[in-house]
Amino acid sequence: MIERSTSARRLCWPGALVLLASCRPPETRAVVGPEPTQPVVEYVSTQEILTPLPLHVWLPARYGAERVLVFFKTWGSQHWGSLELSRAGQTWAGEISCREVSTVTGDTRYYFLAVDADNRAVIGSGWPEWPHVATVVHKLPDGPRSLPGMAPPLRCHDPADCPPDFQGCPAYAVRRPSCRESSDCRAGMQCDWDGYCSPESPMDELGSDDVELATAVRAALRRPRQEASTSRATYR
Repeated sequence: MIERSTSARRLCWPGALVLLASCRPPETRAVVGPEPTQPVVEYVSTQEILTPLPLHVWLPARYGAERVLVFFKTWGSQHWGSLELSRAGQTWAGEISCREVSTVTGDTRYYFLAVDADNRAVIGSGWPEWPHVATVVHKLPDGPRSLPGMAPPLRCHDPADCPPDFQGCPAYAVRRPSCRESSDCRAGMQCDWDGYCSPESPMDELGSDDVELATAVRAALRRPRQEASTSRATYR
């Protein structure tokens, strides 16, 4: 089943993100290629572990969008990750990588934010309290899900089945030591939810979803703009 939202909402939040943007009438921009009549967000509602999560966004030119950023939170993660979708005309496409998906099952939440050439938000979709959701499971009866017209995505090798540097296996860099409890980690580290050592982050320093998402948005907007390019997706 494909989740397809055709009613993306104007970005005008109270609270943490209100300082990031002001709601204003959309601008008119030149259109490259077919233009949609309304905003559309497309993603798979379920996916297998270690498999990319494909994403598509279509926006009418009247919004004046130049970039589309995606903020995502996988199951068990404490913070929002982010990526910028690649543009082709009024279509933006990309994917959450299979390594980000990993082997953890559960819901991945999305928030989409479109900004203009001055990094001012023009439209967004998927609030923290009512997000777009893709559920990751161990196995699907028909294999990995894909969006219409796209070839099924390829799964990553499971590091548990293919040890690093073993002949014929990819050489994955080990960045975090494994652990059973925090005493297995060096000073300043703790045993995190996924069985690996991470820097200590007391619970009282963790903000609400709104605050964490606002922090992720500000960091993404500070990054240099990604050059517009055609999506790497393979179409049938």
